[in-house]
Amino acid sequence: MVGLSGRADGESVTVVGGGVGGLSTAAYLADAGADVTLVEKNDQLGGRASRLEADGFRFDMGPSWYLMPDVFERFFAHFGKAPSDYYDLERLDPHYRIFFKNEGIGAGDGEQVDIAADRSKNRELFESIEPGAGEAFDEYLATSERHYETAMEKFVYEDRSSLRDWVDLDVMRAAPIGIKLMRSMQGHVDNYFENPKLQQIMQYTLVFLGGSPRNTPALYNMMSHVDFNMGVYYPVANEADENGDHPGGIGVVVDAFVDLCRELGVDFETGVEVDEITRRKRGFLVADETGAERRPDRVVVNADYAHAEQELLPEHERQYDDGYWDDRTYAPSAYLLYLGVEGDVPELAHHTLVLPDDWDPHFEKIFDDPAWPDEPAYYLCVPSKTDDTVAPEGHSNLFVLVPIAPGLEDSPARRDRYREQILDDVADHTGTDLRDRIVFEEDFCVSDFVDRYNATAGTALGLAHTLRQTALLRPPNRSDAVEGLYFTGSFTTPGIGVPMCLISGQHTAQALVDDVN
Repeated sequence: MVGLSGRADGESVTVVGGGVGGLSTAAYLADAGADVTLVEKNDQLGGRASRLEADGFRFDMGPSWYLMPDVFERFFAHFGKAPSDYYDLERLDPHYRIFFKNEGIGAGDGEQVDIAADRSKNRELFESIEPGAGEAFDEYLATSERHYETAMEKFVYEDRSSLRDWVDLDVMRAAPIGIKLMRSMQGHVDNYFENPKLQQIMQYTLVFLGGSPRNTPALYNMMSHVDFNMGVYYPVANEADENGDHPGGIGVVVDAFVDLCRELGVDFETGVEVDEITRRKRGFLVADETGAERRPDRVVVNADYAHAEQELLPEHERQYDDGYWDDRTYAPSAYLLYLGVEGDVPELAHHTLVLPDDWDPHFEKIFDDPAWPDEPAYYLCVPSKTDDTVAPEGHSNLFVLVPIAPGLEDSPARRDRYREQILDDVADHTGTDLRDRIVFEEDFCVSDFVDRYNATAGTALGLAHTLRQTALLRPPNRSDAVEGLYFTGSFTTPGIGVPMCLISGQHTAQALVDDVN
């Protein structure tokens, strides 16, 4: 499915929530002739892809990796555009750096490795850590690429939201991919690499999917093709701002989505929180906290799916009861530190991962026995390595992200204690002591995700990609309970992440257009 089949001329649609899924749906529907208004709770559009600007620093508050460039190209192409109409891409080299907290597992193994833009260098790295791993690396990526191409064509771009959609010849031909769904990523990677560090390199992207190696289907080995073959990029605006600068970051991509929507005629209302969605005899009532009312023909919800069902819809219009939502596996929340730092941080790359040799205890404290991790795996982002517009001259822009269990208590005292632990850990394992150099600081955690995004249990991402929450087992884009009500974003298909939410927008828009016709 390249574009939408059908039109929605004259249909009035209110999109509730201005995250990536909502922006994507709004663009597709406006292009199909609908009269679209998007209502967003916060003053910024982009949902979790918001920006924090203060004291000369600018932070991407949420997503910071630009992956799967083919998805963005495909999205813009539907509208006769290209990403380059709005922003340019700089490929990062290294893609990222990894600090391992302990040494000595394998021959040639060190405490720091760089994953390069040059695939042959990465092959040499794998071989140096584990004899024979270079050949296994090639085999693994060949499988990953095949799975990516098949999965994207048959299971991601095609909206297979019901069981009958899976019973066709094309899907049967792709049966080997389906078999991969029945085992874990850990079991899959074990077949290729013995060294735990190599296994971690092939599995760290699962954090972007909100899962762990033991609860995420092996189908997602396709993310290694995204990582090693397609590359990691940094977007930079191709038009100068009022200061003559070309700012970069994921916020620039959100700006492109918003600009496209405006070009297509989408109207935006920001700083307006919807508190009621109700089906009427003709169309819907969408009311906000000020008492203002909208009466569209149809509604698309890009707000947190569980929040919308439990708080915005009357009980008789809900698809699921509270027990259903209580029984879901939510992707991690996060403890985040946004830091403005004096001077450079030469030990760190634009993207840096700090991983313990055994990360199972951290994942267990996210999914099995929720608690603040004692020996955390975490991510450091230093966009000022690439972009001198994100920090004042002579300073670095740095943020720390530690995945933690959703629903944890995150009092100021608890956050302060963890701040000290993380700053110690960064100094100990990367050689970067930040304490006496911090000139700007803000944190963000579980309760902030709830307050800012109405995120269930403070999840930073949505529903995890576990076996029973993959494909048609995720909540549907089209409500089963209310005609004319639709959902988009990371709770539904195809899932978590900016590229997936772009595709979700197309699925949702197509469902609405199908119903109009």
